[in-house]
Amino acid sequence: MPARTLLVLAAALAAAAPTGGPALAQGTPFPDVPPWHWAYPAVLKDQQAGLLLGYPAAPADLVRNSLAQIYDGFVHAQAAGAREWVERFTYNRPADWPGPLERARLAAFSLGDVSVAVTGETANATFVATETVRETTGTRTSRVPMRVRLRLSGEDWQADYATLAAGSPVFR
Repeated sequence: MPARTLLVLAAALAAAAPTGGPALAQGTPFPDVPPWHWAYPAVLKDQQAGLLLGYPAAPADLVRNSLAQIYDGFVHAQAAGAREWVERFTYNRPADWPGPLERARLAAFSLGDVSVAVTGETANATFVATETVRETTGTRTSRVPMRVRLRLSGEDWQADYATLAAGSPVFR
């Protein structure tokens, strides 16, 4: 591992000491670290101190990340900041929003066979979502084919919520 990487890693670990939980940082360059993640306070603190910098990724990678962040927000629907996190990565939410998030029963997920086509500031993604949902009798796992439209908004890719809801009952 290069010395600089070790220095950044050491700084991040050192900053991971418990602190008061920071509020959700708007515009953080780490769209893959949600506010409920154990490393969030340390990453935010190190970023604010100038020790960590986000780095650009290919648009298709950022689209995949946005989709994963939406699903993760639904898994952690009761966590502080989950609503704002999902809103950051979605648009065209239903009139009863945040109802679908408040009713969320998603326990786990994985996204497979992800294919992304980016054209300028729009994208289309197809994938198979493996969704594990909590039910009164236990959990149920389903494989759901998805087709989602996205748009670039600032530095984040946002999914058209209507296309999420059309593909999966998790989002209804």
